[in-house]
Amino acid sequence: MEIRVMTSADLEFAVSLTEAVGWSSIKRDFEELLLFDPHGNFVGEEDGIPIGMVCALSYGPFASIGNLIVVDEFRGQGKGAELMEHAMDYVKNKGTDVMMLDSVPAAVPLYERLGFKKVCRSLRLAGRVEPKLSQRVRPMEGKDLMHILSVDRKHFGASRFLFISSGLAACPEFSTVVEVDGDIAGYAMGSERHGHVRLAPWVMSDHTEFARSVLQDFAVQAGGLEIRAGVLETSRRAIGVYKACGLVEKGHSWRMVRGAKERIDFSDGIYAIGSPMRG
Repeated sequence: MEIRVMTSADLEFAVSLTEAVGWSSIKRDFEELLLFDPHGNFVGEEDGIPIGMVCALSYGPFASIGNLIVVDEFRGQGKGAELMEHAMDYVKNKGTDVMMLDSVPAAVPLYERLGFKKVCRSLRLAGRVEPKLSQRVRPMEGKDLMHILSVDRKHFGASRFLFISSGLAACPEFSTVVEVDGDIAGYAMGSERHGHVRLAPWVMSDHTEFARSVLQDFAVQAGGLEIRAGVLETSRRAIGVYKACGLVEKGHSWRMVRGAKERIDFSDGIYAIGSPMRG
């Protein structure tokens, strides 16, 4: 198998792979990955025909690897492991030893053979939330970005400027902040995809008692569509808010980490994740 860098010409192929496995990825997701690092996304080919992909992002102190998918007829031949090793080598060469990913249960043995260890479950929840506007929640504005990025770095551990600014530009209707006494206590973003609205990312840095108001206000923007969100099982307050608002667990993957010398504590201020690559 030949492995090469993904280009914009591969976007339709990438989306077709995610659709084949039932993921809700859209073209913009991959466009953003190519913008973040034009050299960190890879396509595997056999005789010039694309058969798989993997994406890797180095944030500096840690890296995330995802979107590992191989076309059905080429599975079970070690192609997935080969793509993963290529991605791992890429982030190592950028000076990053700590790597994380989310794995579907069936793929856990593959990642364990590559040195990853299970840390916690990454839950997938879905449901319809009673919509209710909140006076404390308002639309996100461009002038908020610097404050939001400061809040976000505290919880995520690195800058997500490209993803947050791109999300605001593409889906301003799903981008909000919760303001308490003139200070931004959190923010939520989302996007409509395949008949539902995905809530991600969502961070509550302070005044978590208003988290339910954020979710209900988000439901107003969702316009009755089902809301889907991912959250680590360690974020117990977030899970409590989801369940109180009617979202139910639909499945889970495993958050796995490689190279961390000490136990990793994920911030419980992260209320919704889109993927391990974006947090």
